[in-house]
Amino acid sequence: MRITFKLIILLFISSFSLSGQIYDYPKKQEFSYRDSVKLYQLGLDVKKVKYDELKLRYILSVHKRSKLNNVFGTVFRTGAYIFGGFGVLLLAMAPGQDTGIGQGLSVLFGASFVSIGGIGYGISVPFKVASKRRGFERDIMIQKLNEKNTGNSKTKLKL
Repeated sequence: MRITFKLIILLFISSFSLSGQIYDYPKKQEFSYRDSVKLYQLGLDVKKVKYDELKLRYILSVHKRSKLNNVFGTVFRTGAYIFGGFGVLLLAMAPGQDTGIGQGLSVLFGASFVSIGGIGYGISVPFKVASKRRGFERDIMIQKLNEKNTGNSKTKLKL
């Protein structure tokens, strides 16, 4: 009983390994047109100068993360401005209310919206800081790649 169970499991596992796909990439992966345009806009001309592909892919990844952090930060900051402005508007209208309940609700909702706006602005700060940090990291890497390649071309010209 044990031998047949082990044999069945062995056949089951081997059938998956025998029928699996072959992941063979004989051809070198090239950049898409969109990626090459992004790199060109960042100051790296991949058609004229030879760069390390892994570093270029990392630069594209950092650039994408920087833009994504910037979008999230902008969304939170815009929401914070809207909620904060609406809260200030409700607080400014509170003294004009004649009834105690209307004035109390206006103050309550105004203070709530102002605090939500403050929290939203506080959430947006780390996203904006991360966006700037990623952008700085990207720019430093681009500068190093350009210096490395111009340094190599100068030494080749001297020889």
